Amino acid sequence: MILPKKIFRAYDIRGLLHEVTPTIARQVGAAVVKKTGAKQVVVGRDMRQTSAELARAAIDGIISTGADVRDIGLCTTSMFNFAVSSYADADAGVMITASHNPAQYNGIKMAIGSGEPIAGQEILEIIESGPDVITVPGRVYEFNVLSDYLQSCFDLSGVSGLRGTKIVADYGNGMASISLRPLLQRLGVEVFELYPEPDANFPNHEANPAKEETLTHIKKKVVEIGADFGIATDGDGDRLAFIDEKGQSIRGDQTLAILAKSVLRQKPGAKVIVSPNHGWAATDMIRECGAELLSSRVGRTFIIKLMKESQAALSGEVSSHFYFEQTHGLESIDFAFLLVAGIWKESGKTFSELTAPLRVYINSGEINCEVKDKDKVLSTIEKTYAHLATSIDRTDGLRCEFGRDWWFIVRPSNTEPVVRFTFEAVDMETLEKHRDEIMKLITKTYE
Repeated sequence: MILPKKIFRAYDIRGLLHEVTPTIARQVGAAVVKKTGAKQVVVGRDMRQTSAELARAAIDGIISTGADVRDIGLCTTSMFNFAVSSYADADAGVMITASHNPAQYNGIKMAIGSGEPIAGQEILEIIESGPDVITVPGRVYEFNVLSDYLQSCFDLSGVSGLRGTKIVADYGNGMASISLRPLLQRLGVEVFELYPEPDANFPNHEANPAKEETLTHIKKKVVEIGADFGIATDGDGDRLAFIDEKGQSIRGDQTLAILAKSVLRQKPGAKVIVSPNHGWAATDMIRECGAELLSSRVGRTFIIKLMKESQAALSGEVSSHFYFEQTHGLESIDFAFLLVAGIWKESGKTFSELTAPLRVYINSGEINCEVKDKDKVLSTIEKTYAHLATSIDRTDGLRCEFGRDWWFIVRPSNTEPVVRFTFEAVDMETLEKHRDEIMKLITKTYE
């Protein structure tokens, strides 16, 4: 069998349904044990069309090595993170999911016992080295992790009730209702649900709250029913975005600044990890809270690794992944909800009032541009703008700041012929001017 190497990525394994096969899943399961020496491996899955059969195949691969399996069944990635990192006898984990990708995709996330991700490319090398021969297979134990997981979130947050609060929750037909629904019921929150049933076809909209177009329904509903705020989740339940009572979305870096207020109150001077695509206002607020700022490349693999190495207290991404020291440096949307909701309730403000200091600049959001030669585009932009910039950051691509008037970042995609831009400026006129001139520069690069 010829392996489709392109699906073995720097972060995980992800491809079209016909590319991520049970044969590959079985090989991945065995390879995870071979890499980690695991005696017990946690296996979870989302609701995608092929997830059940891929999970069975991965389990077969794991037990074929002699290792045991703790099968937690249908779950969010946040629940999976907890199951891998919180039980002493869990040595590794395999999660069948394609995260926020459309219905025609599936994938596999792998982790060592601390929860730190294993790169798909590492697993490919192990598979290509050939299997080990084991004569005594391991055993499979079914395990329900939800109760332990939710109790941990409540214990860590200290938030026990939010009665009188009305919210809209858009689950996007992903997995997050499995945990957030009982959590919200326990809090006494009045909830208007949108698309709570897991559905592999994502019939209503893509389960990706980082895209503004996926938030149209929840924004409208929040305003329509007079909700205090709204929340939107992704396909596998490791991202959580907030919408204020006016129907305005809140970027992940802005939510991180709100979280920093709570975390740094408990741990003054703690390290907080930011990325070079974060906005000025959010970074300023985190710094004003007394944080020691660390910079990371965009992407959960890089952030989780730096969380472990630096013992940082908190990190977050524009895409609304949030990572906490209390959750072993991993994502937990339920813990994130409890902290943000607790901060909002304690403030006595509306959500728009709470986030108003974070809206002082105009931000474009991420703009993806398909290009023929990523390196040529980055080189051209650097030659044109770097010598004019007052500050340059090459942590991830190229970020150039021009005083406190405007900045941009351009990052090459790891997997596609795409460069990703973000622009931020003091006003819309400045943003549009510089955005348009850079877009014209890219066009001229190919003339």
